[in-house]
Amino acid sequence: MSESGVEFGSRERVAQTSPLCPESLQRELGVADAGAPGPLVLITAGLHGNEPAGVHAARRVMAALEGETVSGRIVALAGNLRSLREGRRHGGRDLNRLWRSPDLEQVLAQDPSLDGPDEAELRELHGILERERADARARGRQVVLLDLHSTSAGGGPFVVVPDVIPSRRLARAVGLPVVLGLEQRIEGPLLTWLVARGDTGVVIEGGQHDDPGTVEVLADALRVALGFLRVLPAGAAEARAAGARLDTIRGEAPRVLDMVHAHPVEPGDGFVMEPGWSNFRVVRAGQTLALQGGEVVQAPIDGHMLMPLYQGLGTEGFFLCRPVGPAWLLVSRVARALGLERALVLVPGVRGVSPRRGEVLQRADAPGWTRAWLTLFGYRSAAPAGADLRWTRRPPR
Repeated sequence: MSESGVEFGSRERVAQTSPLCPESLQRELGVADAGAPGPLVLITAGLHGNEPAGVHAARRVMAALEGETVSGRIVALAGNLRSLREGRRHGGRDLNRLWRSPDLEQVLAQDPSLDGPDEAELRELHGILERERADARARGRQVVLLDLHSTSAGGGPFVVVPDVIPSRRLARAVGLPVVLGLEQRIEGPLLTWLVARGDTGVVIEGGQHDDPGTVEVLADALRVALGFLRVLPAGAAEARAAGARLDTIRGEAPRVLDMVHAHPVEPGDGFVMEPGWSNFRVVRAGQTLALQGGEVVQAPIDGHMLMPLYQGLGTEGFFLCRPVGPAWLLVSRVARALGLERALVLVPGVRGVSPRRGEVLQRADAPGWTRAWLTLFGYRSAAPAGADLRWTRRPPR
């Protein structure tokens, strides 16, 4: 049950076809293109092989679009084919952590005969995405990514979004809780690679891996997103109905949250999450959350739980988030539109602002509250730079 009392997956369930076998699964899950103007929408599913729900959802939506006149072009792709067929997360390297330099450059530069299983998947998927993006750019089309995932823990579905205004707008339109800050915590996801190139994108986490209701949530989220992008036929009733179902599922969960704490996990830590945690459950500072290395892990702050680790693979044991109000969202949007970023030099501890490079230098001993001013403009990642911290943000497009 969610905190709102809604049981996820309690609507009419459609069984997943399992396992996904070599005879039934191909890279291309569906294409819809009537030659009409509109965006290129890239749907990716199963970048992690233990998350087949997105594949089923994409297939369902694309099958329903057969014979329909869509605006623009929709291309749905399976991610890690081999791992999906084998029912495991990856074959040694996480496919959704390889979309960064130097990993991506190293794979593309090496002889394909040297590719490991996940590197071979990366090479093929990258080639398809680049061909589609190049064609879209030549036609003047906007490029949008809808990346479908699921989680090992139960609880509410949500949307992960880079703190860039167009992506934020799309994420909020889906109607599920939106999580800011998480994308920039994770190194090398496909979402980051595309958004850094000026495209719009979101990750949709539909629920628990093996809950049949997760397929329904992801399919509804796709319908709502396609409706918002005006890709579906005008006035599509199915998109409106899907939005109403997602509103019910969201319940009382906060509409927008900011990820403010991530608990690191290293191999051999013996991290064991306490049972019963799920997305968006309220957490109180000092509450016991897990065991790690024989020591009790307590919550350092009040917040809402997100993605507690139960699957045994991962570099974060859990995330803690805090709600973000509509006033903050409005101020951040207006401040960015007015180009007020250079005023950050007035914030205590800020030593320099370079909007062109998307960088802010801050003294390492600056007051903790100054982070709120930096996040107002999308600065969420910090790394040491001598005696300072260098904060970076995504390109503002």
